[in-house]
Amino acid sequence: MKTSFLILVSLFFINLSFGQQKCSCDEALVNLIKRIESDYPGFKEKTKDTLLYNSFKKQLKEESKSVEKAWCLGILKKYTSFFKDSHIWLSPVVKLNQKGLATSEFIDVNLDDFLNSSRPKNSSIEGIWDFSPLEKGIDYRVGIIKAKNDGYTGFAIPAKSENSKSKRVLFKLSSGGKYESFFPDKIKHTGNFETYDSTFLYFDKMRRTLIKEHQNLKISEKQVKKKVGEIQGFTVKSLSKQTTLITIPSFDYPYVEIINNLIRENQTLIENSEYLIIDIRGNSGGTDNAYENLLPYLMTNSIRWAGVEFLATQTLIDGLEYYITTIKDKNEKKDEIEKVRGWITLYKANIGKFVNKENSSYRTEKVNFAEKSAKYVAILADKDVGSATENFLIAAKQSKKVKIIGTPTYGVLDYGAIRKFDFGCSEYELHLPGYRSLRLPDYPIDNIGVQPDIYLDKSVTDWVKFAKEYLEN
Repeated sequence: MKTSFLILVSLFFINLSFGQQKCSCDEALVNLIKRIESDYPGFKEKTKDTLLYNSFKKQLKEESKSVEKAWCLGILKKYTSFFKDSHIWLSPVVKLNQKGLATSEFIDVNLDDFLNSSRPKNSSIEGIWDFSPLEKGIDYRVGIIKAKNDGYTGFAIPAKSENSKSKRVLFKLSSGGKYESFFPDKIKHTGNFETYDSTFLYFDKMRRTLIKEHQNLKISEKQVKKKVGEIQGFTVKSLSKQTTLITIPSFDYPYVEIINNLIRENQTLIENSEYLIIDIRGNSGGTDNAYENLLPYLMTNSIRWAGVEFLATQTLIDGLEYYITTIKDKNEKKDEIEKVRGWITLYKANIGKFVNKENSSYRTEKVNFAEKSAKYVAILADKDVGSATENFLIAAKQSKKVKIIGTPTYGVLDYGAIRKFDFGCSEYELHLPGYRSLRLPDYPIDNIGVQPDIYLDKSVTDWVKFAKEYLEN
């Protein structure tokens, strides 16, 4: 299922009705409540118990009047958690310096000496590292030096024009293979790190890879992306003469190319396998485009998709109107602009109501089936599978040859098309969904999850082995 144009442009919708300002905690809460009550498409459904909701809201308002500013985010998140929707995101706005780096701890290091020293080249860790090609828009590199006590310290190396001795600390590595990271925000992230071929440094929980600068390193960007994909768990491998395992840990936008290349490069193996196991455990979502090239090997029939309906609000209208102003070549995109203006007219006529712009409660997607494909397919899914990956499962469950094996998924699919909202307080950033699925109220997924065909209890420790034996026997 291709991601619709509206979902894409809605990622940067901004409501301009509020002026940017700092707020006291009680002001921030009042503004947040106003924004969610007017713009969140699940508000009425999730506040049917008005007595409970109003009592909860009143209590929070009292708390917000006396809480210290440092603890205000907790009050605001307590409010958003009432709706039990992981597509509601509220986060602090990180203050940036002129180089786009969040201010935090800094390290004293002479950058010129570090860049010219041969010492960093003698270690698999010490040296200069770049971000992988999957991460765009980062205008600094990373230096890693031996720490005074234990392990290593990673710090930002800004543009060459900068000559400051103090550099921001990005992470700390311990000799035991653990890391503490403070980027891309000031929030501490922890996990394990590992190096590969003295060239790649991988942070597991953040799913981030750095590439070391070598004077004689000759590797193309395509090869780098492939290696990054392998390190991060995107693999295809034969388990037996009959069965092939495909592992895809994420459907995020940066990995679409990696997934497509993985399928193309292993096409012969995939097409000649009697059975496929697709392991998507831990895959929390991303874009529907990421799994498009898998569908020809899974489906036995067309896919029936439930429709969606957008909550027509001034925010949605403002965002569409703003999008039109960003289009540079209006003649080239004349048809697109005309379509968007049609939506604007439709939403203006239905403010406060839900609008189904397709005039249908479902649509059918035809799949171009692969000429050769597996006889049966098992998909491994767990409680960490969510969002677009749950969409993938809903499609796959419609195939006559697919079985979902594992546990119920996370359950975050009923409300979508995430947009950024300004609710009048510059210290915080709010994202809300813009539509609700027409599966509701008959077939909810949120906080329930997509159910497996075969449930695996905790006594099953090797899911891949279980799936292989199930398929082959």
